[in-house]
Amino acid sequence: MTLIFSSVTYALKAQRLLAGHRIYTVLSRSPEVTAVRGCGYGLRLNNDAQLNDALQLLAEGGVKQLGTVME
Repeated sequence: MTLIFSSVTYALKAQRLLAGHRIYTVLSRSPEVTAVRGCGYGLRLNNDAQLNDALQLLAEGGVKQLGTVME
């Protein structure tokens, strides 16, 4: 599962926030990301089971995401 963000700045902010809660991700700029939005970055979750926790943390932290993409 990949979380989509509008810029590398938001993606990196999200990555730091999630890592602080032991949710690890990999920054990507893959075809799945550009399919959702022409420019944007994705964070691929290492553990898809943590998706709901990640979404909740991002919402609480005020980090907006554009969507999610299944791999």
